[in-house]
Amino acid sequence: MTVPIFRAALAAPEPLQHAPKRDWFLRGSTWRDGVWGFAPTSLLEEEHPVQIRWDFRLSHRRRFTDPRYAPLLESAKQVLALIRAHSLHSRLPQRARTVVKYFYHLRTLIRWMDEEGFYRFSDLNAAALLRFQGAIARRKKNSGGTVAPITVQHHLCLLVYLYQFRDELDDGLSVDPCPGQSLLELAGFRSANRRRWPYTPDAIAVPLIQGAIDLLANCAIDILRAREIYATTMAAARRRGVCYSTCSYHAERALRRITTPTPKGPRTIASIADLAELVDLLYAACFVVIAYLVGPRVSELLELRSGCILARSVQGPSGETELAMIVGSIFRGEPGYHGRVHEWVAPQATVHAISVLEALSAPHRQSTGRNNLWLRALGRGRAFGAKEWHVGFKGPWHIPTSSGVAASVDRFATWLALPHEGGKRWHFSTHQGRKSFVRFAALRDRSALFALAQHLGHRDRSVTDTGYAGTDYALDREIQAEVLEQSVCAWEHMLSSPRLGGRAGAEILARRPQFRGVRIKTDLKAYARMLVDAGLTLGVCDWGYCVFRIEYSACRGNAAGPNPVYREPSTCARCKNFVVSSHHRPYWSDQVRRNEALLNEPALPTQTLKIARERLEEARSMLRSLDSSAKDRRP
Repeated sequence: MTVPIFRAALAAPEPLQHAPKRDWFLRGSTWRDGVWGFAPTSLLEEEHPVQIRWDFRLSHRRRFTDPRYAPLLESAKQVLALIRAHSLHSRLPQRARTVVKYFYHLRTLIRWMDEEGFYRFSDLNAAALLRFQGAIARRKKNSGGTVAPITVQHHLCLLVYLYQFRDELDDGLSVDPCPGQSLLELAGFRSANRRRWPYTPDAIAVPLIQGAIDLLANCAIDILRAREIYATTMAAARRRGVCYSTCSYHAERALRRITTPTPKGPRTIASIADLAELVDLLYAACFVVIAYLVGPRVSELLELRSGCILARSVQGPSGETELAMIVGSIFRGEPGYHGRVHEWVAPQATVHAISVLEALSAPHRQSTGRNNLWLRALGRGRAFGAKEWHVGFKGPWHIPTSSGVAASVDRFATWLALPHEGGKRWHFSTHQGRKSFVRFAALRDRSALFALAQHLGHRDRSVTDTGYAGTDYALDREIQAEVLEQSVCAWEHMLSSPRLGGRAGAEILARRPQFRGVRIKTDLKAYARMLVDAGLTLGVCDWGYCVFRIEYSACRGNAAGPNPVYREPSTCARCKNFVVSSHHRPYWSDQVRRNEALLNEPALPTQTLKIARERLEEARSMLRSLDSSAKDRRP
């Protein structure tokens, strides 16, 4: 579905006497204005429209809108209009937020030109472009370090626009900014220094997800009931004509009757501020469950609508079954205003999270006539309290921003008292849920990356058509990098740990080199990376490490690695490739407790008791091997 703001760029050309206006992409402003307000290019931008100011400050207290800069200002506006209408790669129109990012790079270039005495883009020669690139590469971040190569690449991208479209501009570059090189090479970008989106470490992600699921399962009904009691009590008190403080007093008295079993223990809702906090925690828990168990981007998640859960019949080996699907839209790489319709497979916990969102947003949807699940009132906070739940509240309304959602998840994590990482509190971003979901799924079964990519909406039609053998190569490279980094960390641990169990643990303890001196950490990391580069990639799982060698493989692995079908704790326990360390002690200790509890069940069949005894002995054997390795290492 194409909206009017795209028709001027995508529709058939009109007769010359009715040529499209050059400010077709603006709303509420014109080409000559000093402030440009962009017409929204997606549903998301309707909530948070974007604008830019051309009167930014230059050297000697001058402004870019001063008369002396008029020719350069006109050329700069032409560049942004061209960027809005054409992507460098697809030639499709770009979203307004993308154009604003290019504006910031353009502003940096213009300020540098002003300081260097250039007043036209065409005056920039090869030497000047090299100086500009060097100036960008030397810029400092807030943390004190220099900017990343990817930042340099973004600025170079602007120069490529000025060169490739020079014939369509009044003033463009006359020299190629990257002759004989790609943008990445010229920016100094290397695979080794690529900064990837972080995933949430397992030690933090597991209690975060579990806490979110527990809050939704045990507290959602109580919190929703408390919200209704608050709204009806406030409405009844206001109808009697009492003052606001008296209304609040009656509402708090009603709320104190409700006690809910939170993940941190039973909690009585003692005040309106408590109710507002619990409602915010409920929203954060919904985001965590959907993001970490399904993996949509934040733009896709925040655009979900009421009724987005649908059942799909699927024919499987055991007959026809039903899958719950989340129906939404993907905006990344899609020029259309409404994006591309997409479906994600949803586990039951996610279905419950969306049902909670539907109940939370019901009053707001009824008041506004909109069906957004994340619709909230502006002005939330302790001072604002729970005013948005008053009967007849008129708004204003908005959908939270990415930064607002990330701050909400941070507050939820602090409330859960999650463990720290490296002695510091872990900071969350909205993309971590997606990255953690991909990492968890792909590292455990790398045989279905194409299906995973389809689930994530990772590929558009053109990329799908160029794929080979049903594999998403970009995603595969990302997973390979994660596997290698995971192997390096595992080798570092095994090379430094005083305790290693399993049939391969004793062999590693006997053969590993001894590291001493002040550079022990650096030497350990270098040696671990050397082992991985030599092909000794590890299989890493919850119960141990696999130093994979085909000739010793109990799971019947091949050149590709361990066999995922037969790889399980009992098989690994009797394999000559298997190593356990102190990291895996909690898993095997838990197996001991579980199987001891099973053996105390009087009604278990004989075959089940036999299996439980075998599993119990395996777990005890792993723990004994860990303890004996520590004794053997003592001087």
